[in-house]
Amino acid sequence: MKRVALIAGFGLASLVAVVPAQEKEDRTLLPQEQMTAIINEVSGERAMHHLLELVPYQRVRKPDEYKVHFQESEVMAQFAKDYGFDNVTIESFAAGTAWQPTQGELWMTSPKSVKLYDIHDVALSLASLNSNGDVSGPLVDIGAGTADDFAKAGDLTGKFVLSAQAVSGLGNVYNQAIAKGALGVIGLSQIGIQRALDYPDQIVSTTATAPAGKTQTAAWNVSPRVARELQGLVARGDKITIRSVVKSVEVPTRSEIVHAEILGDGSTTQEVAIGGHLYEGVIKQGANDDNSGCALTLEMGRAYIKLIKEGKLPRPKRTINFQWLAEISGTNYWLGAHPDKAAKLIGDLNFDMEGIQVSKSRSYWVLQRTPDSFPSYINDIAQSTMEYIADISRERVRFRGNGYLPSQAVESLRGSKDAFYIKVDKHYGSSDHVSYMQKGIPAVMFITWPDMWYHSSEDTPDKQDPTQYKRAAAVGLGSLAVLSTGTDEMAGKVVNENLGRGLSRMGESHTKGLGYLADAGDAAGLTLAYKEARNAILHQAMIEKSVVRTASVMWTNVAEGQKRVAGFEPLIDQRANGLLAEVKAAYQLHAAQRGAQAAEPVQSADEKEAALLLVEQVPPQPGAAGGRGGFGGGGGGGG
Repeated sequence: MKRVALIAGFGLASLVAVVPAQEKEDRTLLPQEQMTAIINEVSGERAMHHLLELVPYQRVRKPDEYKVHFQESEVMAQFAKDYGFDNVTIESFAAGTAWQPTQGELWMTSPKSVKLYDIHDVALSLASLNSNGDVSGPLVDIGAGTADDFAKAGDLTGKFVLSAQAVSGLGNVYNQAIAKGALGVIGLSQIGIQRALDYPDQIVSTTATAPAGKTQTAAWNVSPRVARELQGLVARGDKITIRSVVKSVEVPTRSEIVHAEILGDGSTTQEVAIGGHLYEGVIKQGANDDNSGCALTLEMGRAYIKLIKEGKLPRPKRTINFQWLAEISGTNYWLGAHPDKAAKLIGDLNFDMEGIQVSKSRSYWVLQRTPDSFPSYINDIAQSTMEYIADISRERVRFRGNGYLPSQAVESLRGSKDAFYIKVDKHYGSSDHVSYMQKGIPAVMFITWPDMWYHSSEDTPDKQDPTQYKRAAAVGLGSLAVLSTGTDEMAGKVVNENLGRGLSRMGESHTKGLGYLADAGDAAGLTLAYKEARNAILHQAMIEKSVVRTASVMWTNVAEGQKRVAGFEPLIDQRANGLLAEVKAAYQLHAAQRGAQAAEPVQSADEKEAALLLVEQVPPQPGAAGGRGGFGGGGGGGG
C-alpha cells in the first residue's frame, strides 16, 4: 500500500509540474523589463483627462470657432507641446462651406405645451442643419414613409409628418414630405430603429438637407420613446400641433489636422504613423468615436517620451508621426500633401473607438488585421502584444495560488476590474487605416465593437473606462515600440513571430479544408470540397510567404533583409505540401466510404480565365473622402 501511494504521489507531482507547459508562455517581442515599464507608466486616468478636455459633452459649436482653430485641435496641440512632442503643428485644408445651427427647438404646442428637444440639450436632435424659420402645423403619422404611405396621406401642405419607422431613411422621408408641401419631418434614423428596444432614449446621428428654396422646413431626429409617445397620441385621435424654431448660419469649414512627432535617432529614413480621427465632420462629436482614439494615442506618446527620458525605453530609430484629424478625408489630405512622408512610412497603427467599458456594451476590443490582399508583418506585432496583455490581465487556474489574482494586473485605480475581452478579426474598412493601405503602407485598426452608443446622443464620457484605456495604451505602446525600434535584432524577432503565427494560420486553413470534406453530402460534393480544401491551404501558404517577405522592411538594410528572409519561402511550401498530403488522404478515405472514385479535380475554363486576372491598386485622389468618412455635418465611417 505504501509503495502504491508513493507511485501515485509521484505521478501527481509530475502532472503538476507539466501543467504550466500546456499553456503558452507569457512573452512578447519586447524584453520583459521594457514591457513592465510600459504597463507601469501608461495611465488610463490621463487618457480620460484628455477625453474630458476634448468632449466633456456634445456641444453646439459657435460660428466664431470657424474663424480660428477648432477647440479639439487646440486641446490636442497644447497637450502635445506640454508633453514634449516634436514638431507640433495644426494644418488646415479648405473644405467648402457648412451649415452650423445656433438655435433649435422642437415643441408640441397642443394639446399641451411641451418642449420636446433643444439642440443645446441634445445636439444631434436636429437633422436638417441648413433649416431656418419658426413654423407650426398639425402632426400626421406617415408610418414607415413608403410610397404607399405617402399616397394614402393625401395633402400634407402645412403639416408636420411623423415617421417612427423611416425604413428608407429619415432624409428620404423628409424630401418626399417636403415635395408634398409638408413643413417638416419628425422621425428616427435606420440605426435608431434597430437600437430602439435596448436604447429607447438614444438618438442616432443622421443629417438631412433642406431642398433649395425649402429652408423654412425642418427635419428632427428623435428618440424611439418620443416617437412612440407622439405616435400613440395621434393614434388615439389627439390633435397634435408641432412648432419648430431653427436658426442656422453658413460658415466656411475646413479639414483640420493636428500633427506631432517623436523624432527618431537619425539612423534611418524610415518612419511610422499612429493616430485616431478627431473629427467626423464638425457637428457630430463622440467621446468613444473617436476622441477616445486621440486621447489614447496622446497618452501613449506622453508615456513613450517619459520612458525615453528615464532610460527605460531606447529612443526610436524611426520617427513616429502622430495624426489627429478628420476621418479618412483628413488622412487622404495629409498623405497627399506630404508625399515625402508617405514614401517613408513602413506601417501605421490606427485607433478608432477605444475607451468604452466593454462589459456595458457587450463588446470586445478587436484587432482588425490587414486583408489577404495586403499581407503584412505588422499584424503579428499587434496581435502578439494584444494577447500578452490579455493573458497577464486574467486570473488563470495554474496561478490559483495567487488568490484568484491576475499574474500582472493591468488596471486603473478608478477603472473597472472587468476581464479584458479581446478578439483578433479579419479586415474591416471604414477608417483611416484604409487610406494608408491605399498608399501601400500596412496598417491595422484597434476598435471596441459593438459600441451600442456610437454615432449617437449617448456617445458620452460616462461610458468610458480608465482600465480599458490603460490596457489599450499598454498594447498600443508595446506595438509602437516594436515597430519603431528599427534594429536588425528586432527584425529577426518579428520574422520569428510571423513564422510561428503563420504556421497556426496554415493549420486553421487545414482544419477548414478538412471540414469541407467532412460536410460533403455526395461524391460530386466531395470532389468539390477537396478542390476547395486544396485552395484554402495553397492560398494561406501564398499569404504566409508574402508576410515573411514584407518583414524585410524591418531590417536597417532592406536589401539585406530580403536576402535573410528568402530562405523561408521554400520551407513554407514544404509545410503546405505536408498539409496537402493529409487532405488528399482524408479525401481518399471519404471517397472510399462512399464507394466513389477519388478523382483529382480539373480546372474549369472559367477558373483558368479567372486565374489570369490581376488586382490593381488605385490610389485615392488627394482629399477624397472615401466610404462614409467624409467631411461634413454628420455621418462618418465605421468608427
